[in-house]
Formats: sequence, C-alpha cells, structure tokens
Amino acid sequence: MVTARWDNRGVLRSFVPLARQADLYGAGRSSLQAWKLERRARSRRLLLVVGPLALVAIVVVAYWVAAHVGLAQLAPGLNWPVLGLALGAAGAAAVLWPRHDPSRWARGAAGELATAALLEHLPGRHWVVLHDLALPGSRANVDHLVIGPTGVWVVDTKAYRARLEARWRKVLVGSAPLSTAAVRWEAERVSSMLGVEARPIVAVHARGLPRRGRRCSGVRVLPATRLLRRLARGRRLWPCLTARRVKELGELAEDQFLARAASG
Repeated sequence: MVTARWDNRGVLRSFVPLARQADLYGAGRSSLQAWKLERRARSRRLLLVVGPLALVAIVVVAYWVAAHVGLAQLAPGLNWPVLGLALGAAGAAAVLWPRHDPSRWARGAAGELATAALLEHLPGRHWVVLHDLALPGSRANVDHLVIGPTGVWVVDTKAYRARLEARWRKVLVGSAPLSTAAVRWEAERVSSMLGVEARPIVAVHARGLPRRGRRCSGVRVLPATRLLRRLARGRRLWPCLTARRVKELGELAEDQFLARAASG
C-alpha cells in the first residue's frame, strides 16, 4: 500500500501505509477507493491496449530491419506499408498511454489523514468532527465537517508536492490558481442540510504558504498546521455555540448524512 510521511512542521513528504489509518480515523476512504480504481484501470489499459500495440510495433520494426539486412524476406511493395504499420502502432500506444497519475489520489488520502490526526486534538467535549461525508446527489464529498463553539466548518484538505506561491487574493499551484469553488459549494450544501451557516476553509499540506494563509474568493486557505488555531480563533470572531447546540448539530449531521447515504 502507498505510504506517507510528514516532516516536523507537518509538511507532507513521502508515503506510510494508509488503509489502517483510514479505518482508524474514517478519513480519506473515498480518495483511497478512487486511487485503487484508477490504478486498476491504468494497469488494465497498459496490459490490454498499450502493451500489445507496443509489441506489434517492436515486432514489425524488427522484421523490417531484418529484411533490410538480409535476414528475412519482404514482399515487393510492402516496404513502406510495413514501416507505416509500425509507426501507427507506436503512435497509437503513445496516444493511449495513461496520462493521469493515480498516486495523486493516494496523496490526497494521506493529506486527509494528516488533517484528521490534527483534528483529533480538539477536545471531544466541545467539538464534533466527522470525516469523508458523501453529499447526496453528487460525486462530491466533504473531507471534514467540524462543529464546535465557533460554529460549523467545512474543511477541505489539499496536499501538493510542488511549492505553493502566495499572491494577492490567490494561491498558485505551479502556474495554476488554487480553486475554492468546490469547498464553497460544499459549505452551501451543508448549510442547507443543517439549517445553519457552514463556513468553508482549506487546509493545505505543502510548502510556500505564509502562516496566516490567504483568502481566495472569500475562503481562507492556510497551512494545515495552523488549522486548529484558526478554528479556535473563530470564538472571538463569531457567536459561540453552546455544548448542547454542538451536540445537537453533530447528531443532526450524522442523521442527515447517514440517512441520505443509505437511501441513495
């Protein structure tokens, strides 16, 4: 199984076994399942499509070369058609070679597990934390739903190997801006399901972000190691939820997500 490790600053470095951790925390299971399915599809394409095409190209080129050095015979007029067949098979193999790297799903699962481990430090008497919640009617899922004295938070985890670049009101991953549209939509769905405002936030396992992060399209994007501080700091910014209300919302969230998942 793929593995993941973080340095002493909580930055994702490499991979440790994830399946048992996913069972332990309940986080990252969707990403691990996607990794398994995509890896299986990639292997199937390589074995059943790309491999045979590459083999045909190699055999045809070998025969064509053998014919030109006198080790085999090639019928008159077949010189260029045979070479064209080899080039066509090689080109088809190159075009059909899987472009997507399945390990990005494993990296995402590792990031979700790292965030789940951080959220374990929230005191259970005052906080409710749920992981990997499927949103009914869509393929999206909430990485982490956190309910506590500071309100309801929809936490999206990102894990990148590349160094990030923080600019004015945006964060660049390579040359592409980090999008917060998905987590904003997820927060809207959670708000409609629970009947209270849910605030989106993005926790990033990568290097390059400043300690306070950046606001991107109204969503705070910050280093995962600063997540707990941000959640606790909200107490000074928004009205507090009582312990009783936190428990009620936690039970409502479990009922809503589990009931809808079971029904569809």
